[in-house]
Amino acid sequence: MLDSGTGSLRNISRSGYKVEEIDAVVSTHRHPDHISDLVPLIQHKIVRSGSHQPDVELVGPEGHRSYLQSRLRHEIDESLEGFSEQFGFELAVSSPDETSQIDDMELGFKQALHGSKDFNCLSVSVNHESSEVLFTGDTNYDPALSELSERPDILVADCSRPGDESIDGHMNATECGRLADRLEAHTLLLSHLYPESDEGEPLKTASKYFDGNIEVASDLMTLEID
Repeated sequence: MLDSGTGSLRNISRSGYKVEEIDAVVSTHRHPDHISDLVPLIQHKIVRSGSHQPDVELVGPEGHRSYLQSRLRHEIDESLEGFSEQFGFELAVSSPDETSQIDDMELGFKQALHGSKDFNCLSVSVNHESSEVLFTGDTNYDPALSELSERPDILVADCSRPGDESIDGHMNATECGRLADRLEAHTLLLSHLYPESDEGEPLKTASKYFDGNIEVASDLMTLEID
């Protein structure tokens, strides 16, 4: 699972998957719209701990372990210490420097430009066999993302504004189109849209700069990689 913002836990179940089968969660950063459902996910697995539960690897930027310790203690009165003995599955917290592979997926990480340079936010590439997905995370336009991924099958891009209006720490539709063109992506998926973004606006704008396939993200959407 990549990020766990508000409503994502419910949507996993609505999509036909089982929350208790999740064995890894990568968090790009710790703003609520990207991480608020992480502890509810852990609690969901605790409630079902009578059945076999896979261990869970939790990957996040610097400070992730102390952040999780605090949330677990204050929200469900639990601790990372002794977790496996108590519930039968382990919560393993790691940093991007310690994690380059989960199961048969290779991961790449880059510091994203999301506001203050001291705020840790990640861009993430996921490689599986011959397929690659690049998730920009929340970021300003960053040509250096080409160092993380070239010709991704799907570029999941932060598109917080529909046109060319700038907002610090995020991209707009113009920048998303330019980035997809620069990376020679196969499909551009516009995500993280603010409420004022009409569905047709960002797609129309991005298509001026990128002539590949463009989709606008929506809940429960599924994209297949050829």
